[in-house]
Amino acid sequence: MKTSNPRKPSSLAARSLKVVGILLILSSFLDILIIPAPYQPLDLPWRLQFASTVVDRGVIPMIGIALAFAGYWMDTAGAATALPRKKWQDLRFWGLILSSVLGVVFLLVSAIHFNDVRMQSTSRLQDIQQQARQAETELNIQLGSEEFQQQVTQQRTQLQTQLRGLLDNPEQVDQLLQSEQTPEQLRQLLEASLENPEEIDRFLDEQASQLPEQLGGQIRERELELERQTRLAAWKSAFRIGTSSLLLAIGYILIGWTGLKGMMRPRRAPRQAPSAN
Repeated sequence: MKTSNPRKPSSLAARSLKVVGILLILSSFLDILIIPAPYQPLDLPWRLQFASTVVDRGVIPMIGIALAFAGYWMDTAGAATALPRKKWQDLRFWGLILSSVLGVVFLLVSAIHFNDVRMQSTSRLQDIQQQARQAETELNIQLGSEEFQQQVTQQRTQLQTQLRGLLDNPEQVDQLLQSEQTPEQLRQLLEASLENPEEIDRFLDEQASQLPEQLGGQIRERELELERQTRLAAWKSAFRIGTSSLLLAIGYILIGWTGLKGMMRPRRAPRQAPSAN
């Protein structure tokens, strides 16, 4: 009767883990090399995109290293004795070297990305402020133009005609006053105009005088909103990419440096069993 060899299944599983781990490492490196092409390291948007690509795939080599180590452990755990080999011939040694290098790389990516995000945010804020100042200048030029004054006068005349025509229809005025959908400003104007029709002229004059300030306020509100969005986007990018890169760096460095420290430690000679007298 043939006896089954327990080493064959474990050897197959160990080899499979090693192959899968190496393939994961190589495929992630190919993605990192191909996706950012063409390379433009001096271009700020390219560096930001490159950091995002590297970090998004940063955990894949770590999984590959872990699978390769697991395969090595399965391959040697059941062996009675391990053949002595030099460290540079050991798969674990190169995996730990790779892990240490990746730890340093992700540490640099984290530092560079934080600085790039700050530079991009500062540049965008300056552009937003410059565009707002340009819009204010154009607004002031437009407000002083004769064409704009004619448009304001024409709109004022149309509103005046509509409001005075509305006052000539008491039923429609009552409906507007009783409706909950009527704006409060229009309600107050109608109530005041019923007692004094000259309130319409006073209201329109007041609106015309406040128009430049309202238009300028819209530009400033838009500027503040764009600045808020820019700061929020910068914070999200710095937190997601920068912090993730820093965590990856810590993980790779811990795996690499602690593993190399253990491998460099001299091995103790196995104790020999005392001989029987």
